[in-house]
Parts: sequence; structure tokens; C-alpha cells
Amino acid sequence: MIGVEVDVLIASCCTPLEVKEKVVSVLEGMKGEVPDLAWRVMDVTEEPELAVKYRAPITPAIFIDGKLEFIGYPKQAALRAKIRESRHK
Repeated sequence: MIGVEVDVLIASCCTPLEVKEKVVSVLEGMKGEVPDLAWRVMDVTEEPELAVKYRAPITPAIFIDGKLEFIGYPKQAALRAKIRESRHK
């Protein structure tokens, strides 16, 4: 089974904690539906090279399987749909 990788780039100085918590909540809630889902939250404030590596224009930025899918906080349904879509590729 091919896994789905989600990388969430935030800037702790600028990204509201509630945004991070909402994204993490969606990802945790999808564990049962997408058991091969792997995700991580990375802070570009602590690791500025990540913004360069990922070419993230602003945060939060959400990458699914290495592709920039969302800039800013997406609607929960849109995030879930993109993850499901990536699982079936």
C-alpha cells in the first residue's frame, strides 16, 4: 500500500495555534480512514531552511506527497478530499 505524506509548514511567530490544532485534528481524525497517512508539522521559525527547501511563499503551507496543495488554512472538507485523492493515485 502506498502511503500519503502530509507536511505542514508553520511559523510559530505568525501561525495562530488554533490553525495548527485544526489541521492536526483533521489529520488525526483521518487515521482510521487512511491508515498509511504520515504527517509532520514543521516550524520555519526554528528551521528557516525549510521555507527555502519547500519553496513555501507563506505559512501555513500544506504539502501532500511533496506537492503544495494549500496556502493558508484550508476548509477541513477540502483537506480531507485532497488526502483521499492522493491515496488513490
